[in-house]
Amino acid sequence: MTTTVHHKPLRAFLNRVSALDGRLAEGLSKLLPDWWDDSLNQSPSISQQVILGLAKFANLDLSTVMNPTEQLRFNESIRRYKHAANKSVEELQAATAVVDGMAKIAATVAKNQYSGLPTASEVRQEILAQGKPWVDFQSLLEFSWSRGIPVLYMPEIPARKKMDAVAIKVSERPVIALTKKHKHASAMLFSLAHELGHIACGHLEDNSLLIDEKINEDDVDNPQEHEANVYAIELLNGRPDAAFHSNGWIRADVLASEALRIARQNQVDPGHVALNYAKTMSRTHSGNYFAVCGSALNILYPQLTWMDQASRTFLEYVDEEKTSEDKFEMLCRMNNIEV
Repeated sequence: MTTTVHHKPLRAFLNRVSALDGRLAEGLSKLLPDWWDDSLNQSPSISQQVILGLAKFANLDLSTVMNPTEQLRFNESIRRYKHAANKSVEELQAATAVVDGMAKIAATVAKNQYSGLPTASEVRQEILAQGKPWVDFQSLLEFSWSRGIPVLYMPEIPARKKMDAVAIKVSERPVIALTKKHKHASAMLFSLAHELGHIACGHLEDNSLLIDEKINEDDVDNPQEHEANVYAIELLNGRPDAAFHSNGWIRADVLASEALRIARQNQVDPGHVALNYAKTMSRTHSGNYFAVCGSALNILYPQLTWMDQASRTFLEYVDEEKTSEDKFEMLCRMNNIEV
């Protein structure tokens, strides 16, 4: 019998991962430890250490990793997958595996114990009582972390296909992952409120995962999605329904000005007002209202500082000593956080 010996075991491993998902293999190659260089391929023990670390990150079945003749498989997790949209779980398997692995680390390093979620109205009032003019992404992010709910922002998940957002329960702790890339934080505000809705409404059991492949604010056919939407709308607007509109086409500067006026009057995030307006008008009028909304958001938020603020919030609410240095480094890299 002939045995094939790989002189570059890491490259061989990444080639096997590529057969599962090319984007995942590409992503794993960028997650190598800072101390790695190609000369270490000559050390089987060090190569294996790195390979096992990457395999755990990707939630790969280690028995298939250790057997080079076997096709790699993702772990058949004990988690129950609730699918909230129209893609099969198999299409999202690589992205789900990465999110699941990062959620486990986040649940471990979170400082605060999970203390449950009140009603949407109570969450809103708690945030406004702190002197906030409205519920924006940063204030809702801080609220979530303070309640023991880690919120991850991972738009660069190394997978061919990914979802908009995921709500996960690691043992008894919920974790939220937002995975759709956005320029402005206001564009993620509804998604975060929606995932909090899933948690508050009891849609997640222990060790379960709910995938929102695409969040649809108009979904009335799926009872859980509708319930999460109602929670999000009330949290952000202070009422169970909200639709902002005009009699016809308006310029971006006018939309920005009107959104800010309505925001101050109703204690609603101005970016959320502009986005809600675009969705409302697109239902009943022809024209690209999302383009004018994008321009209005650029006027409302000329400086993009929200990612730096989100990173500081992340670091404030985690304790890196609760996990290994390599795992924490991977978590930070996936969330574009420099430590």
